[in-house]
Amino acid sequence: MRNRTCNGKQGMCYQQHDDRPAADRGAAYRHGSLKHVALMTLGVAAAPISAWADGVSVTPWGEGWALGGHAGKAIHETVKSGEAFNPFAWEFKDYKIVSTGLQKELVDFGGYSKIYTEANVSYVWGKEEYYEAFMTPSISWERFMWDDTIDTTASVGVGMSYTSEASKLDDSGKRWMVSMIFELEGQPAAWGPWSIYGRLHHRSTAGIINDGDGGSNIPSLGVRYHFD
Repeated sequence: MRNRTCNGKQGMCYQQHDDRPAADRGAAYRHGSLKHVALMTLGVAAAPISAWADGVSVTPWGEGWALGGHAGKAIHETVKSGEAFNPFAWEFKDYKIVSTGLQKELVDFGGYSKIYTEANVSYVWGKEEYYEAFMTPSISWERFMWDDTIDTTASVGVGMSYTSEASKLDDSGKRWMVSMIFELEGQPAAWGPWSIYGRLHHRSTAGIINDGDGGSNIPSLGVRYHFD
């Protein structure tokens, strides 16, 4: 293959001979073409990613606070089986809960998703009587087509939970357990700073705390006040 090379200063051009075998020249050409296509693809993909990243913001400390309270009752059904998410399958246990939680928005991903953290204190009574405290970071999805009427948020969180005694409800012999929250929150436009939420609070060893078994699931309903 001969490559044409020009000398801009002297206005002269000459042919440069490529002594590589034809197979090597073809491989080099294909490699260059693939590299060009890859760079173009990355460039096209980087544009929306960059635009999305520009919308990510850390929520100032004085903003994004909310205080909620909820009440519920423990059920026999489990998260592992999926039945804990089906209200029509619930069979209740003699354990009730009231809880209050302080929530803080931490990061806003352009209004599509957010990261929160929440500290809760709960009182459980029925067959047993004890207290629970848990801290649970969560990630949410914020965009729904009906948000103009009811601003809706769906979130899932994973954290740690501690109870004042090892309860028979958890049947694990442990006070420290993994805490999970599955929550759906709605804030009607006419309600101002108030919202209503339903959540499933799950406690288990998650196979990582002494590889033990046991756990509990408590569905609840509550209201939350948003300070801004």
